[in-house]
Amino acid sequence: MASLGQELKRERELRGISLKEIADSTKISLRFLRALEDDQLDMLPGKFFTKGIIRSYANYLGLEEETVLNKYYEDSLLKEEADETEKKKEKPLKLIPKDVRKLLQYIILIVILILIALSLSLFLTKKEQKSILDQTRVPTLQQREKFTSTFLNDIDQQASKIEKGILLEISFLDKTWIQVYADGRLTLNGIKNSGQKAAIRASKEIILHLGNAGGLTYTINHHQGKPFGRPGAVVKNIKITPDNIKQFIFKAK
Repeated sequence: MASLGQELKRERELRGISLKEIADSTKISLRFLRALEDDQLDMLPGKFFTKGIIRSYANYLGLEEETVLNKYYEDSLLKEEADETEKKKEKPLKLIPKDVRKLLQYIILIVILILIALSLSLFLTKKEQKSILDQTRVPTLQQREKFTSTFLNDIDQQASKIEKGILLEISFLDKTWIQVYADGRLTLNGIKNSGQKAAIRASKEIILHLGNAGGLTYTINHHQGKPFGRPGAVVKNIKITPDNIKQFIFKAK
């Protein structure tokens, strides 16, 4: 896929326009125009001025400014993703992901509770066998019932903690570029076509970047979501957490 600079250069050459003509008309430095076509955006004077240069360039060639800027945003996001991936390669990999470690902690806690229950049950059983009078058995049975109830409540509480989280289900209505991070991990990235679907789960947060905010519908935890934006709009850093879900859905039960 051609880069932004390659596409602009091709459009300019198709029209038979030189960089000097654009520079003279727009008063933009020839050095900056060359850097734009060579995809050396780090040589341009900041993102705000870069967008102004791109708008002026596109306007001179008769191109749709928003379309060209959307291409710039997509290229920038892809570059950030590539840089982030490179940084992750340089860091030592964790042996066990954070969410897996948390699940293991819950499992270990449940196993410990089961072992405690078995030990106490064995202890109480031996005590009952040594007892002669029936009266001594009554409080022991009550203790066992109380412990069993407490133990089951603890397991229910732990299970409910595991089930809490965010379920984002997406249906694409039109061609849409999308990038999704779930709990800090990149889980969805690329261009989706009409009719495609995706489901993302997270325990703490989901962050989305969209190249066509109106090109999809979605639900959060099975509640219909509000539009992220109009068709064709680029929207970045949409953050969904368990605390702000109500902001994104039409009606929370």
